[in-house]
Amino acid sequence: MRRPTKPRPKKLSMRLKSAMEDLRSHPPASWLIETIDTVFSPANVVAGMTYAMDGQVRVLKIREGVITASVQCTEEKPYKLQIDIPILSSDDWVKVARRMAVEARIAARLSAGRVPSSLAGMFRDCGLEPIANGLKPVCECNDKRPCKHAAAALFLTAERLLTMPMLFFELRGTTPEDLLGKLRQARTLDAKGQAVAHAGVRSDDLPVIPAVEDCLEDFWRCPYPTHEVDVSPMPHHLPHALLRRLGSSTMQGKFPFAGLLETIYDDVSRNASEHRKND
Repeated sequence: MRRPTKPRPKKLSMRLKSAMEDLRSHPPASWLIETIDTVFSPANVVAGMTYAMDGQVRVLKIREGVITASVQCTEEKPYKLQIDIPILSSDDWVKVARRMAVEARIAARLSAGRVPSSLAGMFRDCGLEPIANGLKPVCECNDKRPCKHAAAALFLTAERLLTMPMLFFELRGTTPEDLLGKLRQARTLDAKGQAVAHAGVRSDDLPVIPAVEDCLEDFWRCPYPTHEVDVSPMPHHLPHALLRRLGSSTMQGKFPFAGLLETIYDDVSRNASEHRKND
């Protein structure tokens, strides 16, 4: 009776060490795991995960738009494979950046090297997928369906994305710096090309306010006759007065720090108003 074949011993390989719970919980790794579940048969998912955990993947390279790997199986030589990941055009990334501009905190998360889970929904709002569902791996095993060798490579790619989430942007054809630049433009310009967000905290024309010591005699005196109080003009409103009093921040970054806080304050204020209306 012929003994069942087993994968050959691995050499200088890499192993899948991360728990599946972690891979499924943290983007962008979780997006790739969802794609694996969608594209591959259950049997090849299990076999690919086993290959990845056993260290049968000898080589794994991830670059813009493509994943290449070498996976040892039962044959003398490992199978070489390639998985093309469609890159997004510059116009597509502009659409994503405009959608991202709606969320005030996303720039800070990207600057900190984090990929927010809400980004997947933003992709879909633009008619895009974070990871293309129609992946077609090309492997030397000549399996007509997406094979276990490709699944093994993708499991290790997901682990790589877990530890290096910014690699996701390179895989899809951009860089974090370029995306942040597009996000800055989306937040700076409205539909008419006018600056509407992240303006310098002292860019507005402020009214001339005399020093207190120069107006002590009239400090408590009403500037209008009492019979005109109801129709007196309202005092000039200074938005974000505290931030303006503090002045420009010494913190350096892609965006003015005070401008980011202005956006967050506006977002909080708007949400609070909506909650009051609903209550």
